[in-house]
Amino acid sequence: MASSVPKNMFTAAEISKHRNTLDTFTDAAADFLDWVYADHKAFFKKWGVSKYYGDRKPEHRTHELRVRQLKKFGKPTFLADQQVATACILLAMQSMERGFNATGMAPTWKKIDNQLKIDEKLYGTDLQIMLQQLGWKIYYWNPDPSKNAEWDAEDQALTPLKPGRKWMPVWGGHALRHASVKNQGVYYDAKVDNSTALVGFKKVQPPAFKNVPIFVGIAHAGYHVFPGRSGDVIEAHSMRQMIAEDNIEVAPFNPLATGGAPRWTKTEKYRSGLIAVPEDF
Repeated sequence: MASSVPKNMFTAAEISKHRNTLDTFTDAAADFLDWVYADHKAFFKKWGVSKYYGDRKPEHRTHELRVRQLKKFGKPTFLADQQVATACILLAMQSMERGFNATGMAPTWKKIDNQLKIDEKLYGTDLQIMLQQLGWKIYYWNPDPSKNAEWDAEDQALTPLKPGRKWMPVWGGHALRHASVKNQGVYYDAKVDNSTALVGFKKVQPPAFKNVPIFVGIAHAGYHVFPGRSGDVIEAHSMRQMIAEDNIEVAPFNPLATGGAPRWTKTEKYRSGLIAVPEDF
């Protein structure tokens, strides 16, 4: 499938400036992720409700509905004025925005932001492809390809195909994506730069991944997006209740390990995808 991202979106000057300011960029992006997590934890400890509410949950769609939820949980209704919408892709976008702003490249971020918001698609793969145009590398990740068929069968059992549908977004399509990466060097609509470094590690995170100062990952062809830094995923969720302390959470990138990330739900088991990194590791 061809990406909707135009080719050559960025000038040579933009690419050069981004490469020359990577240290500042990565520090700002990573610091933002750490700040959001700390802010979330402090707010939750004080009020017993999340400051960051999932923007896809129907009960959160308007201020009035959020007030209703706060009342339901016995929380002060004035908190609705302090709450901030979040989602997996939004947290990743916000961290990237901080990096570009810190390096004087707000116009470059605006290009990326505008492209992502066409028809409000907000595709994680599109974000990765645009970062790749700026010199980032896209890595395929799959901790154990020998389990692809087993995982595919489990995905389909957990979320059966709906009438009139040929595919469910939450499915990983692990065997299909793995074959595409191996045979064509492409995952969904993204060109893969490295198909080995984050493959087959099972439950032991590759040590070199700890050296990556900032990253943007996707699982299941972009159904879930997860930013992170220094080996840890910091992810937001868009469909959890306000009283969920794990609406924003941190864990080591280690999808098959107990307590690893990206985190799973009863029906969403993230076990392969892509990770974009500023430089090879």
